[in-house]
Amino acid sequence: MKRLLVGLIIIFSAIAFVVLGSAARSSASFTQQIPKEGKEQPKKVKLDTDSLDDKWGEVAFDHETHSIKSYNPDGKTVTSCVFCHHTDEPKESLKPPRVTSERNVALTADLLKDAAAAPVKACRTCHLQAGDDSKQLPVITKDGKQMKIDNENAYHINCFECHDAAIKAKPDLAAKISGSDPKGCAKCHVAK
Repeated sequence: MKRLLVGLIIIFSAIAFVVLGSAARSSASFTQQIPKEGKEQPKKVKLDTDSLDDKWGEVAFDHETHSIKSYNPDGKTVTSCVFCHHTDEPKESLKPPRVTSERNVALTADLLKDAAAAPVKACRTCHLQAGDDSKQLPVITKDGKQMKIDNENAYHINCFECHDAAIKAKPDLAAKISGSDPKGCAKCHVAK
C-alpha cells in the first residue's frame, strides 16, 4: 500500500511539473516583446505567435534579407524600413490603416547610427496579443467587419500586403512565399 501511495505521489508530481512548466512557458511568451525595442538591426527575428490556434507556431523572419536585398514587390529595390516600422515615418507620409507617427523623418538604417536617434519601438508597444485588453487596440474594417489590429493581425496584414503584391508581379513566387491564401501557413509558420 505504501509503495502504491509513493508511486501515485511521484506520478502526480511529474504531471504537475509538466503542466505548470508548460503554463509558465506559454505565459512567458504572452508578454515577450519580439522583436524588441532597440537601435540595432537584428539579422533574424523569431516573431512570436499570438494565435490561440493549437496548430501554428512562431515565424522565423530573416530581417537582414528583407532589409538589404531587393525584396520590394517590384524586385528591383530594397523594402523601405517604414513599410513594416510604420510609426517611424512622418505623419504626412502615412496611408490608412496606418495612423501612428512618432518621427519627423523616415526611419533608415543610417538614421539608427545616430546616437541621438530614437530607437525602433517593439511591435507590441501598440499591437498587443489577442485577448489582452489592457489598452485600446487600433481597429480597421475588413470585409465589412470591425477587426482589432492585435499583434497577429498586424503581422498578417503587413506580410500579406507585400507578399500578395510580389506574387502578382512574379507568380512563380507563390511556391516560395505565402500570400493571403490561408492554405499557405506552413510556408512561414512552424507547426506546433
